[in-house]
Amino acid sequence: MYRTVEPDTKSPHEPTAQRRILVVEDDPTLVQILAYSLQQRGYSVWAAQEGRQAIMLARTVRPDLIVLDLMLPGIDGRDVCRLIRKWSNAPILVLTARDSEDDIVALFQAGADDYVTKPFRTRELFARIEALLRRSGEQATGSVLTAGTLVIFRDEHRVVFRGREIHLAPREFALLAALVERAGRVCTRQELLDLVWGQDIVDLRNVDVHIHRIREALGGEENGARLIRTVHGIGYRFVPELTIEETRNEEGSTDDTVIQ
Repeated sequence: MYRTVEPDTKSPHEPTAQRRILVVEDDPTLVQILAYSLQQRGYSVWAAQEGRQAIMLARTVRPDLIVLDLMLPGIDGRDVCRLIRKWSNAPILVLTARDSEDDIVALFQAGADDYVTKPFRTRELFARIEALLRRSGEQATGSVLTAGTLVIFRDEHRVVFRGREIHLAPREFALLAALVERAGRVCTRQELLDLVWGQDIVDLRNVDVHIHRIREALGGEENGARLIRTVHGIGYRFVPELTIEETRNEEGSTDDTVIQ
């Protein structure tokens, strides 16, 4: 599972630059530490605490990299790795307490790209994550927009919010994409009209109607209004939310933590 909070809007991440990382770990404290530190480094983080949810999120969110704990309830981490590898080329970095030669060989045979043995230091983990992303060669492109818990797949006309797909009409899809591309910025109604409707002669109030529909699709007016803020007399601003609740304690914010 994952929890959400709104980020600091004074320094929003550029949506198209965010890489998506899926953390699969059943220890909620460790999830908090890793997620907070990865978000501080500009990544969009998703989390699963058991195998079935990890497979579902991997299919839905299509992460750029997966951090996978070997010991999971339900489906074992090695089986999760093997199943995901059947249809995904995303690098998989395994966290394990087993360090025998047979165990490590079995991990690579299941499809893992790298591993870190517990206990480990977070600096080493993050260095390995960055190296895997560099080597993967799967650079983020304009066809996928990531803004916290929201992912837009342009080529597939698909939107994922908080791990579930939402369905939008073509005009609403284009309007949401335009707002996400300009996350943190105020967009006037006229600007949005020009971007989405082009040369068509349309009443400005059409923007308001479509915004209402998008908010409803995002889980109702209350949830939607937190993401798409009304700037009275001007237009709208998209404010992404983070995927994991930020921990404010010293342990979560340190640059190098020892993980047991």
